[in-house]
Amino acid sequence: MKKLSFKTITTLWIIILIAVICGLSITALMIMSQKTTNEKMKQTIISAVKNNTGEMEYSNGIFEVENDFVFYSGGIYCDLFTEKGEYIMGETPETLIISPNFKEKDVTETEINGERYYVYSMLLDFTKYEYEIDVLSGQIISYEVDVTPTVKHNSIPYSETNFKDGINTTQAIEIALSHAGVSKDDAEIIGIELTSYHNRNAFKIDFTSSHSSYDKVYIRGICPINDTNETFDAVAKNALYLFPAFIIIAAIGAYIITRRTIKPVEKITESAQEISSGNDLSKRLDTGNAPYEIHKLGDTFNDMFTRLQSSFENEKRFTSDASHELRTPLAVIKAECEYALSENADENDRVEALESINEQNEKMIGLVSSLLAVTRAEQGATRFTLEKGNISNLVNDICTNFNTTKNIKLEFNINNGIEIDMNTTLITQLVENLLSNADKYGKENGNIHVKLYEENNNVILTVKDNGIGIKEEDLPKIWHRFYRADSSRGETEGFGLGLSLVKKIAEIHSAECFANSKIDEFTEISIIFKKI
Repeated sequence: MKKLSFKTITTLWIIILIAVICGLSITALMIMSQKTTNEKMKQTIISAVKNNTGEMEYSNGIFEVENDFVFYSGGIYCDLFTEKGEYIMGETPETLIISPNFKEKDVTETEINGERYYVYSMLLDFTKYEYEIDVLSGQIISYEVDVTPTVKHNSIPYSETNFKDGINTTQAIEIALSHAGVSKDDAEIIGIELTSYHNRNAFKIDFTSSHSSYDKVYIRGICPINDTNETFDAVAKNALYLFPAFIIIAAIGAYIITRRTIKPVEKITESAQEISSGNDLSKRLDTGNAPYEIHKLGDTFNDMFTRLQSSFENEKRFTSDASHELRTPLAVIKAECEYALSENADENDRVEALESINEQNEKMIGLVSSLLAVTRAEQGATRFTLEKGNISNLVNDICTNFNTTKNIKLEFNINNGIEIDMNTTLITQLVENLLSNADKYGKENGNIHVKLYEENNNVILTVKDNGIGIKEEDLPKIWHRFYRADSSRGETEGFGLGLSLVKKIAEIHSAECFANSKIDEFTEISIIFKKI
């Protein structure tokens, strides 16, 4: 079975993710919409009931409902019931006139004829009294009993008013309390004023009591819950219709986004395939205006191609250099073998041939060993451990035990106690190569000067000879393998690998190499190490 492409997989995952998010969002929206609508309806039915509480009273002992009482509004019916649950009045359809178990200050749900309704009931107690009493006769002109006020009023102090041939304030209060059947201790006088009419004066007395002799009344609000779900149902229906459209749009958008995102990767793949199938490792991937991650991927591939190119070039160079340098000794060995096996060769000739073959063999062994050392250093095939060590003692010992040729004098000035992170074997090889190179190209009866010192937080090693020198244009090339600057230096024995190996050893120690020279005067090689 063919595997799905990354583009297809990404598109599918985006579609699934968006579908899940849309589904969860729509579900959450529907739940929140229903909850909000229900809570709003509950508050509406509570407000409808509370707004009607001030629209009824007992006037002169008769229960009355004012014209402002709202029996129906916005799908909410308000009905009046006795405290025992007996229906008093209202405009509710007969099928909804029931005597439920009233619960004060709590919206409940009930089911009537298979449909669900919100029900809210409030019990009204009539404990606020208003009396008007004639100041002369002491007769009660009128009285009303209203619903218990929501705000508690404290008794107010009052001043005594007397009327000649009439009653005073205290007597008017006693008449009102007696008629209401309320004791003085149980009453809270909240208002006393003198009212004048065209033919009489009257005391107007307002008071409350914790007890009342008037029947309590329930206001019950009721509305169908199904009505509160109309908005919710509309939202749900529209969401179900729009959901497939969302998925289609998400699929198209996901495909376009994925295609544009993957396009740079496809371009990198094509370029990598061209490089892989071709022979030119110098080509590099061009990521253009791709995002940061694609740039990073392209740079990683380019770094890999650079290392591969370097490895292939090193391999080709090694093969070419080895072939070139080994051709001469192999030719000599072949010639000596042919001469020794000829009929004209005597015993002495054969011995000389074997000696020449052995000499060429030793030369090839040295060449191959040097080539392997340089190549391994270049390719990092061997991991070298660097440890803190005293380079002063090491260089001093190497210089002391080094034997020069051509009557060359070796002088060295080594500062004591200098330490760096180093590999003792490699540093030994580096110093010996520098000394051998100076001795090899030095003049008869010449001299070599070696210095080791600290300067500006660096450790500097210099080896200077007064030999044949190097041309200025050739100085950058001396670090290359098998490089010898001219024929005069070429006549000297050697493979041209010493300074190449010196440079690689220096790089392993994070050091830098510098060369300074003048023809027929001197050559100075400097190695600069970073101090610990």
